[in-house]
Parts: sequence; C-alpha cells; structure tokens
Amino acid sequence: MEYQSRIEDMLVKEGCMTKEQLARARTLFREADQKERLKTLVDLGYVDEKDVISCICRGEQIQAVDLEKQEADARAASLLSASFAREHTVLPVALKEEGLLAAVPFWIEQDVLDETAVLTGMPVIPVLALESHLKRAIEKAYGKEREISAERTERAPLVRMVNALIEEAYERNASDIHVEPGKDTLIVRFRINGDLVCARTMELSYQSPMVTRLKLMAGMDIAQKRLPQDGKYHYERGGVSTDLRISSLPTIYGEKIVLRLLGNNRDMALMDIGRLGMEEEQRTVFEKMLHVPYGMVLVTGPTGSGKSTTLYAALHSLSSRKINIVTVEEPVEKIINGITQVQVNPKAGLTFAAALRSILRQDPDVIMVGEMRDEETVSMGVRAAITGHLVFSTLHTADCASTVIRLRSMGVPSYLIAASLAGVAAQRLVKILCPSCRQMEKVEGQRRKALKDLTGQEIERIWSARGCPRCSGTGYIRRRAIYEIMEVDGEIKEMIRRGTSVGELRLYQKKKGLLTLKDYAVKLLAEGETDIAEAEKIIYSAE
Repeated sequence: MEYQSRIEDMLVKEGCMTKEQLARARTLFREADQKERLKTLVDLGYVDEKDVISCICRGEQIQAVDLEKQEADARAASLLSASFAREHTVLPVALKEEGLLAAVPFWIEQDVLDETAVLTGMPVIPVLALESHLKRAIEKAYGKEREISAERTERAPLVRMVNALIEEAYERNASDIHVEPGKDTLIVRFRINGDLVCARTMELSYQSPMVTRLKLMAGMDIAQKRLPQDGKYHYERGGVSTDLRISSLPTIYGEKIVLRLLGNNRDMALMDIGRLGMEEEQRTVFEKMLHVPYGMVLVTGPTGSGKSTTLYAALHSLSSRKINIVTVEEPVEKIINGITQVQVNPKAGLTFAAALRSILRQDPDVIMVGEMRDEETVSMGVRAAITGHLVFSTLHTADCASTVIRLRSMGVPSYLIAASLAGVAAQRLVKILCPSCRQMEKVEGQRRKALKDLTGQEIERIWSARGCPRCSGTGYIRRRAIYEIMEVDGEIKEMIRRGTSVGELRLYQKKKGLLTLKDYAVKLLAEGETDIAEAEKIIYSAE
C-alpha cells in the first residue's frame, strides 16, 4: 500500500515534528520510500504513531479503527490463520458487502494485503490501527483453543509463488502461462517458441487460492466461477515489466487461467525492420510499400505468427516523420513514443469500427487498425486508404494472393481492392534448431521420394531436434519470421480489377522471381536451420 499524499509534510505543517527532524530523517534514509521513512520517524520518537495514522487517513481517505474499543468479528478472524495474522500483523475485523475489513499497521506492504485476499477469498479493505493495539487484538482473537480450530494447513505464500511464475515465464521468453486444474494435480505450463512446456506440477489444493489471486490481479469477480471472465494487469517488479492479459474458463475440474505476456521491452530490437528476418530484397520492397502516399498495407498470417511485431516495426520506422500516426488496437501491446494509441473497449461501445470512425476526424496521416475483423471495419479501412490515408492492418489469410479473395468475401468490390491495396506481407514463425545439439541424418529411399513430393526439391540430408541444457531439452533455440511480400503494382491492380484467381496471382508472383512462404521453409530445411516437422507446418498452411 503506497501513499500518494506527502504525509511527512502534513506532519510538519501540523506541528507534529520539526522541519529539521524531517530533513535529518530524509538524509539518513535517502533510498527509503515515504512509508519506510514514516516508520523510522516513529521508531526514533520524532513523531507519534497516532499522528501519522491521523494524517494518512485524511490524506488518503483511509479509515482507522480503535481496537481497544472494537473487537474483531469471530467469523471474519476465522478466515485467516493465526500464524499468518501474527507474522504479518493483520487482523480481519468485519465482513462487509464490498469485502473484508482488515486492521493493519500504517507500514503494511501491498503483498501482504494481496496474500490476505488470496487466503480469505475476499477483496480486502484496509483500516489502520496502532501496532500495539493490533498485536493485543490478534492475541485476543486467536487464543489457543480458537487457534486449533481456525489454523489451516500452511500453504506456500501464494503471492510470492505467482510472482515467481510470472518472472520465470518472462525470463524464459514465454508468451503465455497456462494454469490448468486436472483430476488430481494442478499443472502450470509456459508457451515457449510456440510449444507448451510443463513448468510446475502442484497439489490440487493450490488451484483455488492461485485462481483467486490471479482474478484479483485482473480485476475479475472472484465469486463468479461459472462464466468465463477476462481482465488485465500491469506487472512491474525488479527488472520485470510486462502487461498481462488474463482470462478464466470454467472446466470440469475447476477454473483454468491463461495469462498472455504483453509489452515486454526485451524484444525492442524487433522494432527495427532490418531485424525482423526479411531477406534483403523483401525488406527493400516492404520499405517501399511504407512510403506510398496513401493506400492499405496488410500483414497476414494465422494467430501467433508475429503480425503485430511486423506492424509495430513499420510504425516505429514512420514515427520519426512529421506526420500524425494513430492506432486502434486490442490490446495495445507496445508503447511507441510519438504515436497516438487507442485501445478498443467493446463493452463501452468502442469497437474497431467506432474508433476508426472517430480517428478519421483527428486529421491522421497514418492509421493502424489492429485487425480487420468485420465487414464494417474493412469497408472503412478501404475508404480511408483511397481518400488519402496510409492504412495498416492484419488479416487471417494463408498467403499474399489469398488476401484479395478474403477482401472480396468481406464485401469489398474488386475495383476498390485494386484502388486501395498497396501491398501485402504474409508471414509465419519457424522454430530454429539448437546448433549445439541438432542431429543430421541422411534421407534415402522412399522417404527421400516423399520429401521431394513435399518440397519439390532433391534433399539428401535433414536435421532434427535432439535437446540439451542450452535449449532446456526442447531442441530449439528460438523462432524467426519468414515472409512472402507482394507489392501491388500496376499489373496486379489490373488483375484484381478483372477478378483474377488466386492461382494466377501466385503464378505472376513466381514469374517475377519472388519466393513464397513454402520456398523459404524448404530453404531453411535444406540448410539445417529447422526440421521436417516445422517445414511441414509452413508448407501445408501456405497452400
């Protein structure tokens, strides 16, 4: 619990201590925060604890309780174990409709309040009490006889456990954390390089308090367990800073929680187009597409293929220009200085279409729409592109050519597609084999023929994942993006107007010498950067 008001200055102003005493304390404890300095001032005898509590209550609109006059409600006290209450100096005193009223000292840590909420299963409303009164009240509330009945099986501190999981996932570059209840155990898995890897197997008794903690973090209703919920939380502790998108889902064994880690600053290098993984000729074409005066540039691919990263890199390269760039996203995954970013809120009526309609009245030069997910948004994006704006967005299509068909199916006439579309970048993420443990094998006989049928090339040897300490036993070291780029030149515009098929568009691209996603997947396979399983995913998904 942090205090926003300058409580120390209030104490000086009201004559509770002198300016010299405050200056001395600030000099002695320069690195301490205000709450720690206040406790030190009380310990040194510079100020009375009652005065500190009085100022905090007025400055922070927090209530105080006199535990010499008011006893703790037995039902409230029974929600918390005696050992936890004694160790952390916290006492539940009353049950209210809005939550649990808990008496605490003014120096209480937020982690203790969070853990109290987890253990009791209720939101906690702190009220301040004198430390000496609080300790006597705790002993009175938890006598020996009551402790026997109220003491619970001790659990590891849930708040610290959840923090440790988030920080471990962050350090291991995981994109998601899955907290999955089973019949007998609770399993925690991290999604690393696209694969779910088991991080913990715990007793099922941890499921309820862990879910409660995560739902409290996300601002969900902890009493609602029958319906899915979602929320968000900004996690910042030590060197870890990330936004979490948290969702719950009722299952036959209890609620499952999934956390998506967003906004990590560790991959800021990817904000540079030159580091996305494009081939030199692809990067040249892509950067040319970014400098058209108006039109629509689409990045396509399945969920989790890195489309947002590519868009952010494009916007970052444009942000230094003297133009107005506005985005509408769900959610905002990275903050870019110099850009106006809007997060949609469907519950409040702020949909992609509604936000885009408002953005067009904000004199934008460049607009980024997180996803063209419905006909209204697509229609508005196309019209913005042909009326002088550069529009970026994403679509779920297999490759560049099929984007044209997708736009047609969403109600956009061919002549408007031709007039608005400036270019398309289709992409996939491919797992790269660990160079320390990859294993080479020769391909012979029937298997070699099958591989030629799949790739269209003669490949004599391939590499496979083995696993070692360097790659945590997975066989893969990281993921990289591969791209297929289609610049919509005059010939393609004419082909689109005529209603040309996907096959003809692909053939035209091939005649221009542009490689497809399949071509790049086969190239990585032949060079030993990836294995047959990864190559097959790209080949089949791009056809």
